[in-house]
Amino acid sequence: MDIPPPQGARAGQSWRVVLTTQPSGTAHVINLVGDKIGPGPLPVMSMPIVFGPGGGFSQKQEQIERIYRMIAPWDGGNLFMIIREQTSFDLDKKIWDSGIALSSWILDLYAGSAAMSCPKARATLFSPDKRNILELGAGTGIVALTIGTLRSTSEAQKDSGSIITTDLASAMPLLEHNISANADLFAAPGSGSGAMYGCKPRAAVLDWEEDMPDDIRTLDGGIDAIVMADVTYNTASFPALIKTLDSLRQLNVDQNILPPIVVLGYKERDPEERSLWVAAHEIGLELERVGERRGCGGQEVEVWLGGWAILS
Repeated sequence: MDIPPPQGARAGQSWRVVLTTQPSGTAHVINLVGDKIGPGPLPVMSMPIVFGPGGGFSQKQEQIERIYRMIAPWDGGNLFMIIREQTSFDLDKKIWDSGIALSSWILDLYAGSAAMSCPKARATLFSPDKRNILELGAGTGIVALTIGTLRSTSEAQKDSGSIITTDLASAMPLLEHNISANADLFAAPGSGSGAMYGCKPRAAVLDWEEDMPDDIRTLDGGIDAIVMADVTYNTASFPALIKTLDSLRQLNVDQNILPPIVVLGYKERDPEERSLWVAAHEIGLELERVGERRGCGGQEVEVWLGGWAILS
């Protein structure tokens, strides 16, 4: 598809191409607030295109960005999170529906109806006290970035814990970029730029097929919450995922700490994926559906919440 240059574009200027179904001034922004995400396919932006004298062709772009709108927890103003993705076929370098939908539900958990129906989850994720929160299969990191933004309030304690967003080593460069690009979201209100204590997520390699990394295994205070979105598309990985979940539970047991809660965003692509719930039950992990998010079509994204029974 040929796109003519913008009228009046001059050499040295930088422009982006926005693909959207809603031609308006904010058409490039995805609204995470509310229980329905977007009236149509989600917009996407190219990376900046710099115009130069003489025209000519540049290299094909291999990255895109999307902007997401949230509500500032301290004053109700708008916050905007920008997430970069790869256009390659690497699954860990794209945002999937469940990550967007779970981030939207987490906003509702902070200050909406889900806060009333899931008080334990809200207290676990958003207490000003120290909390260690671990994201599995993070990809671009959107869920951890959302939690980090909401925990970055003036009520946070000096040691507010850790938000660790994990994936394979191949995902680290993009994950670290997205954390850095949104650093201002993790600053306390009125504190200027920079992270507010432990509210800025950090990226870490966690391969479900390998032993638990030392920095997670030795985490002081154990793990309060495990969050994950779109980790079910490959049923062959379920044994490794279940082993990882059970190992994370055991970390708390070894420190005489209550097991973590688990928050899961799930979109069904194959009914066989629901065998994960059976496997989870076998390690004592029970999950209950507590919400959903719908887009412009197709299957809704389900939100599941659960944990382990306390064994005497």
